[in-house]
Amino acid sequence: MATTGQSPPTVRVPDGWERTASTEETMFDAKLVTVRAHTVVFEDARLAEAVRDRTGADGTWRFFFASRLRLRPKAGGSKALTDLVTARANDGFVDQLRDRGFRDAERTESRRFAVGRTEANLTRYRAAVDVGGEQKTTVTAEAYLAVWPADGEFLVAGGAYPVSVDGARSAALAPSLSPAEHRDELFELIRSVE
Repeated sequence: MATTGQSPPTVRVPDGWERTASTEETMFDAKLVTVRAHTVVFEDARLAEAVRDRTGADGTWRFFFASRLRLRPKAGGSKALTDLVTARANDGFVDQLRDRGFRDAERTESRRFAVGRTEANLTRYRAAVDVGGEQKTTVTAEAYLAVWPADGEFLVAGGAYPVSVDGARSAALAPSLSPAEHRDELFELIRSVE
């Protein structure tokens, strides 16, 4: 993977979150246009440790990512282009959820979302993830993806968090569930992306 010197998006992450990946890749390359993405991924290490201590279960309980998409040649900020980038980003987000072990991701809502002095296209998903081991447990998660134009580029940000637990470990996992707080923190993370 060749580097272009493209800077990653900046994100103000709270204590307890760890940066787990930083990648730069060509998402699309044709004769007329090239799209490169620089992505950073963070996980809530504090929550993962608390769950592991209570249940012995390992996994990603909350994650967040942000990508800067650079188009060459630089394109104007048309609605058609924004809609195309949003559609492709949503497809990629569903793949990312699947790669992280989430299944049955279902789009439940799309709306506008204030970020800085502009608005993003925000899409909400519901998905499930099975926590392995001897005790079968299913965690229902909520995930959000935001896409918005920024200075001739696009910013894409999103993540997921648990909202409910069903199964053998539900009593042990319940103290770790704070869906409203997790959603608010995810929205703060999205709004902090520059």
